[in-house]
Amino acid sequence: MGPSYWRSKAEDEAMEDEHGFLWRALLDTVDVELAGARVLDVGCSRGGLLRMVADRWPIAEGAGYDPAALAVEDAAARTGSRPLRFAVADTVPDGWAGFDVALSHEVLYLLDDLAAHAGAVHAALVPGGAYFAVMGVHRDSPLMADWHRANAEALGLPALRGVDEVLACFTGAGFDATVARLSLGFVPWDAHGHRVGGHLADWLAYYHEQKLVLRFAR
Repeated sequence: MGPSYWRSKAEDEAMEDEHGFLWRALLDTVDVELAGARVLDVGCSRGGLLRMVADRWPIAEGAGYDPAALAVEDAAARTGSRPLRFAVADTVPDGWAGFDVALSHEVLYLLDDLAAHAGAVHAALVPGGAYFAVMGVHRDSPLMADWHRANAEALGLPALRGVDEVLACFTGAGFDATVARLSLGFVPWDAHGHRVGGHLADWLAYYHEQKLVLRFAR
């Protein structure tokens, strides 16, 4: 699932700062009870999203995996007393099952084999469980389509998918699929948009209209 390298601690800290408002928006959009839940974080990086979940609700357990070994090592070191565990893996680790909720933020566009991922998460969830996947990098987002064209070769990214294509893949794995926009409030001006290119109006349209939460219910 994407590159296994770790950019650097400083770069990942900057990414966590940038993504914080988006993680909060994701958690405000999730429509299932997280108190007492077992939560799976797909592509956990340094564990920031899971720490936010555990600090906000008394979850039973949080488990995250990521192919970047140094990021996972850092996630484990920052766990504190929270009920979290982490593993180095590019798919759901063997034996990980019984989760009530799975979460991911901008992971789906990195995956070569989306069908295998959908099947692995389906198997990891309890019946009635749900996977909430934030996806803004898709063919239906003009800004991200431009970004993908400029960076796909250098980053080794798979072909860009449309939202309908992604939804069809997950329904084929046995999920019921629905879609929402993020429950966003104010978008900070120091988010990455103005450093990557595009006008403010374009980035507001991206965050409010094209960065979607895909809800896959088992």
